Amino acid sequence: MLVLGIDTSTPAVSVALVRRGDGVLAESVVVDARRHGELLAQGIRDVLTAAGAGRKDLDAVAVGLGPGPFTGLRVGIVTAATMADALGIPSYGICSLDALGEGERVAVTDARRREVYWARYDERGTRCEGPVVGAPAALAEQWQGLSLVGEGAHVHAAAFAGLDLQDQPRYPSAARIAELAAEPAPLVPLYLRRPDAEAPGPPKRVTA
Repeated sequence: MLVLGIDTSTPAVSVALVRRGDGVLAESVVVDARRHGELLAQGIRDVLTAAGAGRKDLDAVAVGLGPGPFTGLRVGIVTAATMADALGIPSYGICSLDALGEGERVAVTDARRREVYWARYDERGTRCEGPVVGAPAALAEQWQGLSLVGEGAHVHAAAFAGLDLQDQPRYPSAARIAELAAEPAPLVPLYLRRPDAEAPGPPKRVTA
C-alpha cells in the first residue's frame, strides 16, 4: 500500500511517501511558515520523483489535522482532500502531535499568542491527554519528570526551564502520519481556537 503523508501544522512543510511493509521511500521537509502552498506542491512532486512513482500509483493520502495555525493547516488538509477525491483513493486524518516523537512524552508545538499546542503520551506512545492549547507557564509544573519534544518547547524554553527538553524531533513527521493512517475519516481540522483573522465589525461613529 503506497501512502502519501502530509503535514503543514507547523512552520515545517513535510511530505513523505511510504510503502506499508517497506518503510519510507522518499521524504521532504522544508521549514518556512509563509510558503506552505508553494512548498507543499513542490514537496509532493519531489517525493514522487525520488521514489519513481506517479500520483496514480498512490493508494491513500494521510494528512496531519493539527492542531495548528488556520492558514497553514488548511493548505495541507485541502490538498489531501483534493488529491484523494481526484484520484478516487481514501484519505486519512491524523492528529499531528501523534506524529511528533515516540514513547512517553509531551509533544509541544508553538500556538503563537504566547501559548502552545500539546498532547501527552504514555509509555506505549498512546495519547492520554490532549490535544489542548495553553500557556507554558501554567503547564511547566505538571510536566516535571517528563520529556518534552517539539519546536514549541524550545520557543518557550524559558518557561520550561529545568524540564527535559529533547533536541529532536522538532516537527511532526509526515512519514509517521502515513504509517499511523488506519481508518478513512472526514478531514476535520483541529484548530482548538478561533483564527487570528476575523471579520471586521461595524464602522465606529467618529462624530457626535
